[in-house]
Amino acid sequence: MQIKRREFLRFGGGAIAATVAGATGLLAWTPRAFAQNIAINLTAISGDITQIDGTTAFMFGFSSTGLITVPGPTIICQAGDTIVLTLSNALATPVVFAVPGTGIKVTAAARGTMQITFAAPAPGSYLYCDTQNSGVNRVMGLHGSMVVMPAGIKNQAFTGGPTFKRQFKWLLGNVDPVWGAAVKANGNAYVSSIVASSFLPRYFTINGNSFDKSHEPNTDLYGLYGEPALVRLMNAGGMVHSPHFHGNHVEVCSINRQDFSSNRKYKDVVSMFPLDCRDVIFPFKQPPDAWPVVTTEPQNFPMHCHSEMSQTAGGGMYPHGMHCMMALGKKPAVESDLTLGVAKLP
Repeated sequence: MQIKRREFLRFGGGAIAATVAGATGLLAWTPRAFAQNIAINLTAISGDITQIDGTTAFMFGFSSTGLITVPGPTIICQAGDTIVLTLSNALATPVVFAVPGTGIKVTAAARGTMQITFAAPAPGSYLYCDTQNSGVNRVMGLHGSMVVMPAGIKNQAFTGGPTFKRQFKWLLGNVDPVWGAAVKANGNAYVSSIVASSFLPRYFTINGNSFDKSHEPNTDLYGLYGEPALVRLMNAGGMVHSPHFHGNHVEVCSINRQDFSSNRKYKDVVSMFPLDCRDVIFPFKQPPDAWPVVTTEPQNFPMHCHSEMSQTAGGGMYPHGMHCMMALGKKPAVESDLTLGVAKLP
């Protein structure tokens, strides 16, 4: 999929600023002591996206660049901000922008443009998506993520939550090329004729990539020992996923914005139902069961989905499915702004 390794765009000037990141996993954020108005421009478009085996799938997508990308860009803001979203629709069928779990929703008619202004919801991880046709539009590619940080805080997902050194986003998705071929042959509006129960995914993605393209520095987890990372897991797909972490158990700190300041559970498998958003801490501790005992040596461990069909792609080309890596004892090639010292923050 067309993904830039670390795309981070800011548009300043006057009272309006835009904070949009590309479909990356390592999220950058510099907290502010003041609220801002955030201008976001998204266009719903369609196009062919190349899959891991070289074939293409016709998909929809939210774009801020004019290029078809799935998922759409990540919207990053903080509590207290006001978002002014302009939704343009280049498709020949209506498109919805909605944020499940909130009242945020706007519809753009075919070839139309709409604008909505809304206050940033409570801090947390959110999906935005087209909610029409029992999830067909969402799975066809009309989805992305929105991350709301607490005001003035750079290393907690919510006030009173566990601290972290870096934060990553894993947006889980599925691709059914048969759906795409039918829409391409019959026109954009054919999405309303697709029966959701006919869903048969052949590609399973993290941040738009199947393995082994999902092994890149913004999706693989990197950190030195003792540098915990927040992982924002979001499921935009049409099936249940079960990310299984090797090396360390993760600490579940939020489930669909229900935040746990204490009594957090430790899991090696995190169940992700469609539309779920769950935040976990990967602690980057010495692996407790490794032999010989690991002290400071770098170690790589896999994450793979325990839902059997999503370990593969294209009907059986293991391991081109939902899979990535945790690199313990290694720093990422690109750091996020979360590593800046407090004295260097604006």
